[in-house]
Amino acid sequence: MNSRIALYFFYTLLLVAAVAVIFIFLPFLSPMVIAAAVAVILYPVYTRISGSLGIKNYQSNIAALITVFLFLIIVIIPIFFIAAKMYTEIQALYALLTDESGRSQVIDALNAASQAISHGLFDIFPAYSFDSLNATEYLKNILEWIFANLDRVFSGFAKVLAYGFVFLLALFYFLRDGHVMAKNFISWSPLLDSHDVYITKTLKRAIQSVFAGTVVVSVIQGVLTGIGFALFGLPAPAVWGSIAAIAALIPGIGTSLIIVPGIIYLFVTGHMPMAIGLTIWGALAVGLIDNLLGPYLVNKGMNVHPFLILISVLGGMVTFGIVGFVFGPLILAFLFALLEIYRHSFSGEAPVDSVGTINK
Repeated sequence: MNSRIALYFFYTLLLVAAVAVIFIFLPFLSPMVIAAAVAVILYPVYTRISGSLGIKNYQSNIAALITVFLFLIIVIIPIFFIAAKMYTEIQALYALLTDESGRSQVIDALNAASQAISHGLFDIFPAYSFDSLNATEYLKNILEWIFANLDRVFSGFAKVLAYGFVFLLALFYFLRDGHVMAKNFISWSPLLDSHDVYITKTLKRAIQSVFAGTVVVSVIQGVLTGIGFALFGLPAPAVWGSIAAIAALIPGIGTSLIIVPGIIYLFVTGHMPMAIGLTIWGALAVGLIDNLLGPYLVNKGMNVHPFLILISVLGGMVTFGIVGFVFGPLILAFLFALLEIYRHSFSGEAPVDSVGTINK
């Protein structure tokens, strides 16, 4: 009886301590989770740098520090430059859309294109008048929303710096001590070690699918879209490139949601060579990335249908905020891992997939 009371008391203390730690970590949960995901992606870079160093003392510290420094130069600093560029471009776009003369020029060009198409079809279909077009008002509202959120980011610069410091510090320790943390998880878990290893590998594959197979490909497509817009004279290439990176998450449609309107805009404003050039750029530079690099990276990741990954990313962001694009796929991968363990435990068959086999 006393041993049972002691056991209940221990589990109660354990639960209280776990909940207290969660509340302590909660303000910085987002940068820590993202740092853990980035550490999984950068771990091969860290191991290669660590292996190439001839220093025995502090080898892991130096390798982790170099990896974080490279990530800072290649990824973080360009993000700040793009954000600053977007801030400037959104202001210019907003000023253009609130200027009545700029709006009139766009409507006149659309009316002229509509009349030309109608005349080319022997006036079978009457020319449509865009005089009552209110698309610019919707676009202006979208830009207002983006501008407000960017303004919030720049106004909360101290919070951004704090989150960035926690992220970089967490990334350093996850790179250096990640293997020790994984061993501790396996030793603390009451599951079989083979099941723990399977779950760990499945979560790792999920992170690789989201970052390499989805996020990285989307970012590359967004960058190429922005470059194409800049090359062929479209306004605000950083803004539209960033929106194209988000649109690239939608399977089957992707960046065409941004590129096609850009082509139409160049066509109706009389820039036919530029429209043809952007069409070729979108088909070759942007389209090939989606068709060649995307499947290669996704196949190296989690063996789950891309639609489920997309829903987990979007649903995770709706539920958990920005950190949800990591949380959503991780929860989905965790569920699939548990289902495989369940099938193995009750059917006696060892499940085989992209992450390996659970041994009895």
